[in-house]
Amino acid sequence: MSEHFIIVKIVQPGRITGLYRPMDYDTLQLEQVVYPEEYLPFDVGTLAASLTPFGDPLTVLVLGSLSHPINTQIEARLLGALQRDGFPILLAAPTADERLEALTIENLSSDLREDILRVLNESRPGKWRWLSIPETEPHLHSAALRYRQAKESSNRPNVEPAWKPVHIKRLSPGFDATERYTAAEYTFQELPYHFQQYVSEYLAPDERILYAAPRPAMRSYKKRTWLEREHLQAGVLILTSQRLIHMAELIPPDNANIRYGYRTEVGVLERFAGATLQDIDKESLLLCSEWSARDGKKIIEWEVPAYARSALEELLVFIREFQVDDPSACILRRATPPAPPEPFPPLRDIATNDPQTLIPINERFSAALAAALAPGEQARAWALIPEWFTPRKTAQVLVVTERRLFTLPEISLDVPLAQITTLEFSGSILESFVVVNYFDKGTPRWAVLSFPYPVESAFRNCFEAARRCMAVVLFA
Repeated sequence: MSEHFIIVKIVQPGRITGLYRPMDYDTLQLEQVVYPEEYLPFDVGTLAASLTPFGDPLTVLVLGSLSHPINTQIEARLLGALQRDGFPILLAAPTADERLEALTIENLSSDLREDILRVLNESRPGKWRWLSIPETEPHLHSAALRYRQAKESSNRPNVEPAWKPVHIKRLSPGFDATERYTAAEYTFQELPYHFQQYVSEYLAPDERILYAAPRPAMRSYKKRTWLEREHLQAGVLILTSQRLIHMAELIPPDNANIRYGYRTEVGVLERFAGATLQDIDKESLLLCSEWSARDGKKIIEWEVPAYARSALEELLVFIREFQVDDPSACILRRATPPAPPEPFPPLRDIATNDPQTLIPINERFSAALAAALAPGEQARAWALIPEWFTPRKTAQVLVVTERRLFTLPEISLDVPLAQITTLEFSGSILESFVVVNYFDKGTPRWAVLSFPYPVESAFRNCFEAARRCMAVVLFA
């Protein structure tokens, strides 16, 4: 069997390493001894010219008794791989270490195998499978092909946006713009097209875009596991005249441009309490925005590359216009609650095509809703979580009124809108849920309501009704 040689870049040393600086042509000076955050039986590296479906290079575990400084480039001999699901983690040995010339995946010691699996299971528990070189080769070929395709597509000329602003000029923070397109909306048109689709599908008719700041897929410099820095998917900050949207893809679109959805967290501008831009290190920045509720505040952290500083500083200029010292003292407010829908929409269950089977469900929950509403309280939206989708096999309904958000038939969740800080939403074939972040007697809490993807529109209506009512019901 022929040997496979690969080029690996070390991204995390597993043991103690030294940093040296050349003094002259034959002298090195030790500058620093670097101790790892966690001792590992290998170094962690990445394979050049490879990409997984998630946009990352393949991970390589470099074996041997010597640990190498970060960013060291190593020629290594492929031994095989370990796979739990998806793309495998490669195993390799440096070709410069003559003592490892006879090392193969078959003759790895049992102690080393146990150490490797122990560390892998601490981060990614599951059943790992050892792959031989022939079993690993198809993954290498597909990763190399994906890398070439991504490189070719990046060299293609950009397609002109479908629509542009009339005037390209700096937008002053006056939020009653009447022109068709604003300069801030021009920044929106510079986003990747699928992000334009994500946002345009869900913005309200009376909502204007004030600024858009994209974030590429990147490694986090704030969050990390032993194996690697946490991967942050591509995302975008969209500041509108009503909210700040933090939107990140679940996974990137594939080669057929199929969109797999996104996760978004929204802060209502009437509850904006301030924002700061912090340096994590020379490679990364952190935007921290603060959102108020009756009993506390929540901070949303949004990490971006350091080169995005100017874009975020411009965004801060716009959003700080909404900050007030005492939101509860506002007498004149821009926001208005959504009108109760007429007629009120019936509940839907995607598991049935017969409308007759939904009649008793609607009758039962309509009676429960009427009993749960306080005098003068009106429901603005509701959505059914069918019994076949819930763990307890009991149907639930999420209800939003102008005062609160609660569930039926048992009111297991009952949160006044004044206590909610932010809302999160994901509607996709991968995961669909609404997250309510709130305070209960000064303690931060959250509630997650998962739902089947085909009824996404009903839960989207609840999400939109809640965030619009939150802008009116402040802390009174």
